[in-house]
Amino acid sequence: MKKQVNGMEFVLGFDGGGTKTEVIAIDLQGNIVMNIEGGASNPKAITFEVAVTNLTSLIKRVFTETELQPQLCLGLCMGLAGVANEQEMQRMADAIKQFLKSIDMEIPVLIRNDAEIALMAGLGQETGIIAIAGTGSISLGLTPDGGRYRAGGWGHILGDKGSGYEIGLQTLQAVMQSYDQVKPPTLLTQKVLEMHHFESPTDLRTYIYQDHIKKQHIAEHARLCIEASAAGDAEACRIITNAAEDMANLTLALGKQHPWLDSAPIAVTGSIFKYSKLFLDTYSNRIASERTTSNIIVSQRKPAHGAAMIISSYIQR
Repeated sequence: MKKQVNGMEFVLGFDGGGTKTEVIAIDLQGNIVMNIEGGASNPKAITFEVAVTNLTSLIKRVFTETELQPQLCLGLCMGLAGVANEQEMQRMADAIKQFLKSIDMEIPVLIRNDAEIALMAGLGQETGIIAIAGTGSISLGLTPDGGRYRAGGWGHILGDKGSGYEIGLQTLQAVMQSYDQVKPPTLLTQKVLEMHHFESPTDLRTYIYQDHIKKQHIAEHARLCIEASAAGDAEACRIITNAAEDMANLTLALGKQHPWLDSAPIAVTGSIFKYSKLFLDTYSNRIASERTTSNIIVSQRKPAHGAAMIISSYIQR
């Protein structure tokens, strides 16, 4: 997507994950004028060096595949999964600045993590709570005094409660438990067999233990659980409801870490919130049952847009 942008000043916002990176350009009035996608840029998933290569390649593409002019770029912000502390952010910022200097661009560069740009996208401000339920999950709270608090987001082994991975894993486990007659028949069995063209649930064992099966492959089965829950399947509804309760508990835990977060506005984002009404409703009801204020906003902007908003605000201060 691009518009006529000759002679217009702009900023760039990047949303970098383990499978792809999206970049959005906005003008100083906040209008989106360009967005393209490139390769993954989570340094924990693909190494720091590959992440830098993919990010710099995407910067090059911005100026070769669109009408944007590098001399009119006023700054950029990158929100990257897998970048969690100041040392990691500074290392990435230094690498990006070095590349920009090599192409005669000396502009402000801000590095954030993916949750921070999602917060800005959801609330239009850099303070509050963002709850993300996609392949993974996390609740992050940023306070006016500069504090940064988190619950969850520890990965699929240590804890991604409420995530697509956990829902997908429980979906597959439910199929096997139903096959063993530990649990009653469930629509999940039919959906999983149709997805993989299997004849029997026992075929799952051969599939799931292959070396190439990763976290994201398990998380793909969350879609089947969402569909089955919408159709009223009892087991699917149980899985979705429990996952939403777990996600809400992560968010509520932030209020125990800092009193301001006990009444802070909440933005939610990610594929599970987006596609499962049961998940969103259960999460919202749980939050409302524990907080005197339960202002929950479903983010309508992409995280890359949030990154662009952060750098735009920074350069206009």
